Amino acid sequence: MSFWDYLTVFFWVYVGIACLCIFVVLIVDIFRDHSLSGWAKAAWVAFLIVMPFVGSIVYLIMRGGGMSSRRGGDQPMLA
Repeated sequence: MSFWDYLTVFFWVYVGIACLCIFVVLIVDIFRDHSLSGWAKAAWVAFLIVMPFVGSIVYLIMRGGGMSSRRGGDQPMLA
């Protein structure tokens, strides 16, 4: 493999890990939200599983504003 092949593989692994991290953060945020009913949480999770990219963007647009308050304010996120 050439240098560019390694660089391409590294880039896509990085993108995949970033997408997985975003997906996990959104799932955790869905279950921390006490204003959503159980069916709404199930619908959001199903939407994220069926269409992860579009679902993530829609969730961040519609419910992303309250993510910091649901996170607990100044508590650090687990890395």
